Amino acid sequence: MAKLKKRITISLGILSTLAAVTNVYANENTVDYLATNNSVLASVCFPKETKSANNELLDSCPIGEGLWGNQPAKYDEGDSEFWIQCGLFRKALSDNIVSQISSAVNVPINMKKEEKLNRCLIGPYSDFLTAKKALKTLQKERLFSKSALREVDISSMPKAEITSETIAEPELNPVTIRKGVSINQINFAVPFIDNGSEGFYMENKIPWLRATSQYAQEVCQKIEMDLVTKEQWQILIDSTIMIKDKWPMQLPYWGADDLGLFKDGAVRKLKNTSMLNVVCTKKVEDKVVGNPI
Repeated sequence: MAKLKKRITISLGILSTLAAVTNVYANENTVDYLATNNSVLASVCFPKETKSANNELLDSCPIGEGLWGNQPAKYDEGDSEFWIQCGLFRKALSDNIVSQISSAVNVPINMKKEEKLNRCLIGPYSDFLTAKKALKTLQKERLFSKSALREVDISSMPKAEITSETIAEPELNPVTIRKGVSINQINFAVPFIDNGSEGFYMENKIPWLRATSQYAQEVCQKIEMDLVTKEQWQILIDSTIMIKDKWPMQLPYWGADDLGLFKDGAVRKLKNTSMLNVVCTKKVEDKVVGNPI
């Protein structure tokens, strides 16, 4: 007897508000960082227009001296700032390497060209303890176990100017939709929130939201959607659209009831503080809320 195959209808244009993916690179994080950080190093190391996908630092940017092992800071607080040196590379960082770094730290990942090599520098950090804590987190990644702090003397540098600006009213709904699809009258959307407190990671040169279970639910609620059930996840997996349309797949997704949803279709309870991808859902007849990108 021939097996009956369930027909799956997929629409990539599931409403004008579910936008196609945009080419958003890591330097967006740098722009936000510079806007909120009065770092002296940031004011002298980054081009005024930060457009490089690899966040290339200026040739004149000081990298300071290494603090190897458990060396303490050499200068008084406020007289120095810090980089995390994550390595020297002959080529630009691959997406995989950037993703590994982004999963550990949530500050700009920068490159400084030095003859035939690229020096990877994360930061800058104004506080030694914060930099030290971030370093220890990064060193848990095998590739970056030899990472180290570098301290830069800024005591003789001009302090970054703090300008008074009129703060614009925040958007009522800052959530954007990075990926979206409609399958059998069910909408699926991958949200991103610029001012989220949870962080992000890089995949395919695009930042994707990574969040705890609670925050994932809150983000979905902002666009009047819910976290997916295990049955809805199976529908999404069976469609293969996530592979075809290059959805983020390096991390599992959060589902309803603290379920971790894996790309092979597996579903299991996870610790609700784990930082995972977010996908939201609702029936197609309901309007999806969210800013297109």
